[in-house]
Amino acid sequence: MKLFKMKTQLIAFAALSMSMFSLAHDLVPGKNAEHPIVIRHATLHTVSQGTLVNYDLLIKDGKIAEIADTITTDSKVREIDATGQHVYPGLIGLSSTLGLVEISAVRATRDQSEVGSMTPEVKAHIAFNADSELIPTVRSNGITHIEAAPTGGGLIGQSSVMHLDGWHWEDALVESSVGMHLRWPSTGINKSFWETRTPEKQREDNEKAFDSLHDTFEQIQSYVKARKNNKEQAVDVRWEAMRPVFEQKIPLFVHANDYRQIAQAIQFRDKFSLKIIIVGVYDAMKASKLIKDNNVPIVYSHTWGQPGRSDEAIDVAYNTPAFLENNNIPYALAIEGSWNIRDLPFAVGHTISYGVSKETALRSVTLEPAKLLGVDDVMGSLEKGKQANIVISKGDLFDHLTHKVTYMFIEGKEIDLNNRHKKLYEKYSNR
Repeated sequence: MKLFKMKTQLIAFAALSMSMFSLAHDLVPGKNAEHPIVIRHATLHTVSQGTLVNYDLLIKDGKIAEIADTITTDSKVREIDATGQHVYPGLIGLSSTLGLVEISAVRATRDQSEVGSMTPEVKAHIAFNADSELIPTVRSNGITHIEAAPTGGGLIGQSSVMHLDGWHWEDALVESSVGMHLRWPSTGINKSFWETRTPEKQREDNEKAFDSLHDTFEQIQSYVKARKNNKEQAVDVRWEAMRPVFEQKIPLFVHANDYRQIAQAIQFRDKFSLKIIIVGVYDAMKASKLIKDNNVPIVYSHTWGQPGRSDEAIDVAYNTPAFLENNNIPYALAIEGSWNIRDLPFAVGHTISYGVSKETALRSVTLEPAKLLGVDDVMGSLEKGKQANIVISKGDLFDHLTHKVTYMFIEGKEIDLNNRHKKLYEKYSNR
């Protein structure tokens, strides 16, 4: 027994030691350009103005200064010949724990959730690790920004927009507290073999959870009204964080997948006069009329999902984005989690292979996320005056075979595209 304990301790110590050496990459963040930069002869996927073939784009003072078929410049300009290459706005990863989780098996490197089920005062960006070893591997696939979001159950806290090239979280922070996150209580019955509760007990627990959530929001509503009418009202840190939600200054991101959850969330929105965005939305096809009639913004995160029910088609999750487009329902696409967000461009390509137009697919990870986060005035498309968050690829950014990011700019700063994956590839290529 003592030997077993010693081995366990050694394994734990080794894992912790590895995590300590894996918490920081050695890449230096980009610097402000000394001269304007002009990207020439490229195919520009602007999102807002369609696709412009053989066009030039000028970057100046961190912003897009001009887009034209030919841009005349003086000698003090850096030129990038992008002939045959594609230029995109930087991709935005929604509902991500990148920078909050380093090694999921090592508790000391996980900081994506808080203790308790009602923690609206929690701000995810405070825990964001800008030195995460995972960040360079993610951004080398074309992702320049994420929504750093908390996880857990209940009312779990606030998310913020972060760019992926900062010295620290303050440097990486673009916009704080862009939304509040809520995991909706379960509405279904779990029939899995490991579920020990009876169906009746599960229904009872589901009702209790919903009633508790309803009572909590009534308390918050009363608090917000009291604070509005009486400035000397005692401050509750938790409910104070909810005031922007009840004043409709920021949205409530409701994580819900089942049709019944979606219906309940919409009723909740109407009762408490909230702005909501539904995340997950596995049952988007079933709830399409409900979503469309109530004009509810959605973030779909099941591009590679398996069937949730035994009587569903095997490709129901794959076909949902095309269904949404065909029914004129706007959506943003997401891969919830940490490192797996690196596959976001290929998830987009997957939706294209199942019938989504290239324009809608690109919009789902650029302008639509920017709108939901309230930052579409500065990012999400290639437009004059917006931040120069730009990705250049030799091939189609959303195609596994031709995808190859050659340049990336975040707020006009060129980003080092090296990463641990590339270093290991180069190392073992010489073996």
